[in-house]
Amino acid sequence: MGIKQLSGTYDAREDRIMFRVSTTTGEEFRLLLTRLITSKLLEIIRGVATSSIAQKLPPQVAQAVAEFEREKIQAQTKLDDQFAPGATLPLGAAPVLVVALTVSRKGEELSLDLGLANASNLNLSLSPRLAQQFALLLEDLDRRGSWGLSQPIVQEAANGTAVAAAPSPKVVH
Repeated sequence: MGIKQLSGTYDAREDRIMFRVSTTTGEEFRLLLTRLITSKLLEIIRGVATSSIAQKLPPQVAQAVAEFEREKIQAQTKLDDQFAPGATLPLGAAPVLVVALTVSRKGEELSLDLGLANASNLNLSLSPRLAQQFALLLEDLDRRGSWGLSQPIVQEAANGTAVAAAPSPKVVH
């Protein structure tokens, strides 16, 4: 399953991001992202971008190069393209809440394993460029939602894996 297009909208009523992914095989996945998951995604994508460059350059130079690459991709990315929906909806028409996130590197690719509220998982494999474009989309939606997510860069774990999980919802009677 290759990714054809990513799209997102901020839902003020839910205070969540409605995230859509269409694939080259004609599928469309509709997901809801919380602030926590969105924050972790942004931290991880930024960290991976910098750490892959830092392997070749000194840290200060790597950070400057990573910022230059980000600006270059930003100038080439259009966030206002019309979304082309997929022909089939494997998870259904209603968006499914992402409750857990596991990230790993597979060569240059960034593998996002999304744990969903319906107890299923969805794995997205992003090229470095697509990961940066995804971060730009999330940053734009962060601004629209006035979430004010911080922009620290997270270092990858020694084994190249990072994990974030949304807390379980509390039930009040």
